[in-house]
Amino acid sequence: MEKKRNKTVLFDIDGTLLDTHGFGREAFIRGLAHVTGARDELAYVSFAGNTDRNVLDQVMAHRQLHLAERDIRRIFERIAEELKELLRENPGKEIAGARRFLQRLAEDGTALGLVTGNIRACAYLKLGSVGFDRFFGFGGFGDDHADRAKIARAALAAAKEAGIEVADGAICLVGDTPFDMAAGRALGIPVVGVASGKYGEADLVKSGATLTVADYSDIGGLLDWLGKTLK
Repeated sequence: MEKKRNKTVLFDIDGTLLDTHGFGREAFIRGLAHVTGARDELAYVSFAGNTDRNVLDQVMAHRQLHLAERDIRRIFERIAEELKELLRENPGKEIAGARRFLQRLAEDGTALGLVTGNIRACAYLKLGSVGFDRFFGFGGFGDDHADRAKIARAALAAAKEAGIEVADGAICLVGDTPFDMAAGRALGIPVVGVASGKYGEADLVKSGATLTVADYSDIGGLLDWLGKTLK
């Protein structure tokens, strides 16, 4: 496949593009209960910036469970089924300006990818609930990696497989937690911190954000920054 040179922007989903009403947690609780036979409210787990694989690792450690890979896949499949039902009644809500921002980036030929702790199926269910799935053809997901930096590297590999040349100096990552900032730093790329939820702009700057915004309302300012930053 012939490669094409693009500016590339990688996005987290929850809190960065969408508010999904905490359904990710509830779907995880239900999926886990379906396979293990016991409902666990997961009060000992923080989902903000976490990854589905790491959440399951934390559950296994806390409950002293050993789950075979086939059981892990069953849990993930059930989580996706539960999430689909939850979103059917109440779709996600976009972070202000996200749709117009994605549209403008796509129109400009920017390659858009995902770096998310969600398993692939849940990522596209969440995005699809508001019609954002059409913007993203590649990404790194929480199915196979517990560590977000590894997920970010998987996204770069997926871009190359899709025929996209991810050029040095022409890529950035957008997220809403210190874990996203750390993933960007691990790749050595600029990171935009979206202070839309649990973490404020000061928290994100302290964690390594190159730029912070409250949301995507100032699309002109964001596009100008990207134009100057990504070469």
